[in-house]
Amino acid sequence: MTIHKASHKSLPFVMAILLMPSIQRNLITIALLLLPRALPAAALEPQPTPLELISPADYQVFQRADATEGKIIIHGSAAENIGAGFYLEASLTGPGAEDRRQKLPFTKSDGRDFKAVLNAPAGGWYRFTLRLRSPAKIVAEQTVAHVGVGEIFVIAGQSNAANHGEERQQTKSGLVSVSFSYRWKLANDPHPGASGDGGSFIPPFGDALAARFKVPIGIIATGVGATSVREWLPHGARFPNPPTLTNHVKQLADGQWEARGAIFSVFSLRLKDLGPRGFRAVLWHQGESDANQRDTTRTLAGDLYRKFLLEFITASRREVGWDFPWFVAQVSYHSPDDPGSPDIRAAQASLWNTNGVFPGPDTDALAGDFRDHAGNGIHFSGKGLREHAACWVEKVAPWLEQQLASATPPPPATNGNTKPSGPPPKLVLPLAENFTVNGRPVFIFLPPESKRQQPQPWIFYAPTLPGYPDEAERWMHEQFLAAGIAVAGVDVGEAYGSPKSHAVFDALYHELTEKRGFAKKPCLFGRSRGGLWVSSWAIAHPDRVAGIIGIYPVFDFRTYPGLTNAAAAYGLTPAELDAHGAELNPIERIETLARAHVPIMIIHGDADKVVPLKQNSAELMRRYRSAGAEKFAELITLEGQGHSFYEGFFHSQRLVDFAIACARGEIFQLNR
Repeated sequence: MTIHKASHKSLPFVMAILLMPSIQRNLITIALLLLPRALPAAALEPQPTPLELISPADYQVFQRADATEGKIIIHGSAAENIGAGFYLEASLTGPGAEDRRQKLPFTKSDGRDFKAVLNAPAGGWYRFTLRLRSPAKIVAEQTVAHVGVGEIFVIAGQSNAANHGEERQQTKSGLVSVSFSYRWKLANDPHPGASGDGGSFIPPFGDALAARFKVPIGIIATGVGATSVREWLPHGARFPNPPTLTNHVKQLADGQWEARGAIFSVFSLRLKDLGPRGFRAVLWHQGESDANQRDTTRTLAGDLYRKFLLEFITASRREVGWDFPWFVAQVSYHSPDDPGSPDIRAAQASLWNTNGVFPGPDTDALAGDFRDHAGNGIHFSGKGLREHAACWVEKVAPWLEQQLASATPPPPATNGNTKPSGPPPKLVLPLAENFTVNGRPVFIFLPPESKRQQPQPWIFYAPTLPGYPDEAERWMHEQFLAAGIAVAGVDVGEAYGSPKSHAVFDALYHELTEKRGFAKKPCLFGRSRGGLWVSSWAIAHPDRVAGIIGIYPVFDFRTYPGLTNAAAAYGLTPAELDAHGAELNPIERIETLARAHVPIMIIHGDADKVVPLKQNSAELMRRYRSAGAEKFAELITLEGQGHSFYEGFFHSQRLVDFAIACARGEIFQLNR
């Protein structure tokens, strides 16, 4: 007989049985004998532990990059250290999702924290599942029930942008959510992150956009009731007179006033949390606290309002790290007896004349029963909130449609197995230099030292924006550099060929030609809206241009971006810009280049709906012919192609050879 020694942990259990009455002891003994000899192996395996996810959160929306796709940012931690050979596996289910598991590359820190990115189709809500796997099993997993890839807007300003409406609103679509402090929830009033506990225009605004664009809408609410634009300025910004409320400002010994910067800091941090290009635009609705104050010493003059709001916009873009768009509403209404301030309204409208600032709605027009307290209040009634939302949709939706059209994704791969992955990333080449002129970012791609020359031939590129030039152009730029041709560009924002951008182009031209030994006549390269950039500058300075190449370039701003969006860059109203088209629209002045015999070669698709061939490149060719300069222009038309990343646009040897010849000052034989 073998006697087994019990562990110390089992002794209390054994002693309890021995001390029981005999009947109870016998029943327990029988029950133990009836138990299976061994539990199934699966029951003994440890179950996956939950993953802790910071992102995505339930009801979180991620900004899409184009009409079809965006990136879900994954950030979380495991309960234990992530061992060698472990990997992440994600799946997405829902309408439009592929419902398959994808292995994700990831980075980790502190042994347990991890970050990854999942390319995902625009849409939602999706059910997102993330698993941490070892080579043999699932170690941990977590599921998020509602994740979306759509559009994100930041709402800023004072009370009518900050939950102070008379009647709380709710999202009817269930496709609108709001965020604060890494948490997201359905957009039912009031919204975290903004002051007030009443109603807002956010739910009906989001519902209308969700219905129109078929994607979830995310909102970042940052409004603060009763605030002057002075209170939104960064720390240390000074102004001569105080706002009505002084919680966010302080007076200095010399009598001047200074912003404490708290609102600016919170606003900037919330935008930074969204990441680069992580939202679509800021909607600014503010002005009541600067207009017609009872204490007139606290009223802000219109010219100062413009100055301070522009200062706020510029500082916030610099702080967040990219030139995000702004919509500025006309806002100055107080009551039926004080329906608005022409001075503040004019200042707000004048900001539409700056780069990347677009017209918001005129909400001073919403009077009567659109206001609370039976039409006598400053805040919106329930009816007014819904009308306020409709006014914003009227301004934002057409602009958004143009933005999506200009970011058309590449066509599907011909083998049918690879899904388009969205716009290519920004192009990075080894021999590059970055600096600024007139405060604007400049890039230069330099050829190898053995290929450099004096003077250095070069290509003047546009549009230089945060995403351009991109990887689609890699083959072209590598060809240029291999031929000893440098490439340079300067970011002037969304200038659309405005003469105001020429000062920055001139500054770069003088920097390169006078200080760095670059040739006096570069070849200009205009891609898409970059055609407006280069053609307008070339028309102003035909003696500085060796030639022009274009990939589906815009020459007529009436076709893209349209008069409404272009007008802001030109400092005019749409009607004024239309009236001055003969002197400002590049296509109307293209004869200047024809008479100067500036050689041009363009490649354009005949199915382009964003930049129509007929009104742009084909019209340029017609005007060259009319001027008797047909032999100096050539149009390569790609049949059946639209405004896309089709390889034929970016791998044209003839286009590249023409650009190289022009940059070198050589004569290139065009097709007759």
